[in-house]
Amino acid sequence: MTLSRNYEESKDKRRNKDGLQSNRMLLEVGDRFSGVRNKSESELCVAADPLSPAAQNGDVSGRYLGNDPTSTESYSTARGWLSNCSTHTKCNETVSGSSRIDAHHSLLPTRCVEISPDGRLYLRLTDGLYGTYITLTHRWNTGTERCKTTTANYEERLLGSGLEELPQLFKDVLVIAQKLGVNYVWIDSICIIQYGDEGADWRREAPKMAQYYQYSIFTIAGTKEDMTDGILVPSQDNVTPWASRLAQLPYRDKNNALAGHFYVYKRKIPLVDDYVSQVRDSILFRRGWILQEWLLSKRIIWYTTHGLFFECQQELPRADDQSQLTFALASSELQSHLQLKASFHHSAPSILDFWYHALEVYSTCYLTQPNLDRVLAVSGLAKEVGAILARSKAGETGADVEKEVFVSGLWLRDIHRGLLWEEDHSAQPWTTKVEGTPSWSWTSLLTQMKWPDKGQGTQPVCKVTAICSRERKKHNLADFIVEGNFLQPTTPMSEPARFDPTNKFSCLHIRGRLHTVHVRGYLLTEENLYTAAFSTAYDPAPKECRWRAICSPKRPEIIAGWGSLEQLPVEENTCADFGVAVRALLVSTRYLRSGILLKRSEPVLDIVFLEVVDGDNGVYRRLGVGRVADRELIRDFESMKEQDIQLI
Repeated sequence: MTLSRNYEESKDKRRNKDGLQSNRMLLEVGDRFSGVRNKSESELCVAADPLSPAAQNGDVSGRYLGNDPTSTESYSTARGWLSNCSTHTKCNETVSGSSRIDAHHSLLPTRCVEISPDGRLYLRLTDGLYGTYITLTHRWNTGTERCKTTTANYEERLLGSGLEELPQLFKDVLVIAQKLGVNYVWIDSICIIQYGDEGADWRREAPKMAQYYQYSIFTIAGTKEDMTDGILVPSQDNVTPWASRLAQLPYRDKNNALAGHFYVYKRKIPLVDDYVSQVRDSILFRRGWILQEWLLSKRIIWYTTHGLFFECQQELPRADDQSQLTFALASSELQSHLQLKASFHHSAPSILDFWYHALEVYSTCYLTQPNLDRVLAVSGLAKEVGAILARSKAGETGADVEKEVFVSGLWLRDIHRGLLWEEDHSAQPWTTKVEGTPSWSWTSLLTQMKWPDKGQGTQPVCKVTAICSRERKKHNLADFIVEGNFLQPTTPMSEPARFDPTNKFSCLHIRGRLHTVHVRGYLLTEENLYTAAFSTAYDPAPKECRWRAICSPKRPEIIAGWGSLEQLPVEENTCADFGVAVRALLVSTRYLRSGILLKRSEPVLDIVFLEVVDGDNGVYRRLGVGRVADRELIRDFESMKEQDIQLI
């Protein structure tokens, strides 16, 4: 707790002028510590022994717990965090607002590790049982691999055998659960069958993580790179929160009677910096699965080498000395990080803005098995986003998430924006394609990516007319016809389309305008990049990136726009005088507004570059994305007749 905040709270509690003397003294000491009077930027904090009158009366909430996470004070602090969070509205309802959450009486996951009264461990098939459970987010390692549940050891684990040799991390989680009076723990590698059933149980359980993490009493997260010794080890000996000697001050109660003392100190490491280094920049946050586990968890306790941090859905993170992050002191990058979690809620202005922001963060993370997990690792997020989209369409009642169409990581209702993903300018060039995914989806490449703002007045131009929901040799007859934003089976015998957040492959049948353009050399200078960005309503202008110049075949000397062609084949990635001819699909039209007194709106085309796969049947593959601002080339696009293509 910072000095200024403590002073204001204490001032409200004390009832007479004399009772303020301690606080005035505190302010004077604060000046000597920081040279800054009454400002949170000074990172000046107060603390008291938990048994002191200052703490018992609630006047000083700051604590120093020491460096032992197994201490009574540490567990007491965790209980206090959970108790305070029980009054938060956002922390006690699902993200979609569809259900209230009682974390002490929740439907348990399909399976949990149960701690029996005698300490024996069982893999419990819960069968609709209600109770309280803890979830874990962690990086898999060799220890995780050795203790995973398979079809071979599944039955014996149900009988209470086969869980004796667990990694220290798992043992520590079970100890924490016992200390806090929780009998069930959900650990993915143990509670989901990992091998022997060809992934059937994993595919069933992965979408349920939206429920599992939201309904747990809290999630445990260990941020150390080496988890060999678990998380219940003393923090670094030289890590104490104060930068100089503690100042001991006398405490006066509301009757102005001397009653012990409390302490004031200046932080060695600013709280914001401590949180970034210990949590946001930890190796755990580089893991692909962490994104949805962090966003879905209503409460997380981070076990770090500098102590505990607590984070919930409604408030900014806290450290175990009870100090709380100040949003205004955070860097723009950290503010964006904190806003991402805050905006994952049905009350947010645009859940689709959240979705694209989340995918941009997700694209920076690492997956061990991207061919299997690229979509699965965000399926829990997709489930809640789908529920919010359905709710926004139907209002407070009658929401039907089954009518939302989720195709290979994108939403049909916003497919025109979804198709416009681009390799992030700061990223290294992509190196890996993801097998079994469509070229038009962000899931097809392992690279850091970004989406454009929708832009005021942006109008979709092409139309998705049908969808195939599975990979096959030919897609001449689609599985489903698109009617509005819904799907109808093409044959009476076909199954109706259902919302599937794990959908990995889809073929899009599109009716739209195609035109041939030429891709020429790279826009190498900052001036050229700025001109290309400004003329195409792209903001902010990149200072360096791998944009190519786009030209009309009829006027190769005129730069008509830019293209980001991540998948242009290497053998064609040349800069001939007239460029490389590629097909371009007109996706949407946005407008560049200029002028001060006389306002003008100039059209700008959003286009997706295509490679012919099967010319006879109109089958194409995505090469990249770009924009065109040249009026003559725009007229050429608009004069083209619509045609039906398949985008795979």
